Amino acid sequence: MMRLQILGDPQLMRQLQEVLFVARTLPEIAAAAQSNPTRFAKLLRQQRDHAQQAELGRQHEISALNADPFNVEAQRRIEEAIRQQAVMEDMEHALEYSPEAFGRVTMLYRTLVKAFVDSGTQQTTSMSCPTLSVSV
Repeated sequence: MMRLQILGDPQLMRQLQEVLFVARTLPEIAAAAQSNPTRFAKLLRQQRDHAQQAELGRQHEISALNADPFNVEAQRRIEEAIRQQAVMEDMEHALEYSPEAFGRVTMLYRTLVKAFVDSGTQQTTSMSCPTLSVSV
């Protein structure tokens, strides 16, 4: 029942994907969230501070590159930064709209009910059988 609610609500699905992403990419923070609230808060502060320092560094680099518009090397680095930003935007788009491309998708074929079930998407294609409600 809960699975069907998550599959039927795109916002819940997005939140679940975000939680799973954090658990995979930041296992220390995920573990602290479950067991040690003080350590969790400390790790979150460190993560936020690190992100702020990285952003500040990027802004300083951009300012330095924009200081001399005729420097060929600076223009190359600006071009590379723009290209990298486009790549990251494409990656975010792909993660949001095609998450099954980044993980394993298990497919199941049952001849008893003549239905093909693709567990990686939110759709089930039924072949010559009436609509079937299955709870897993």
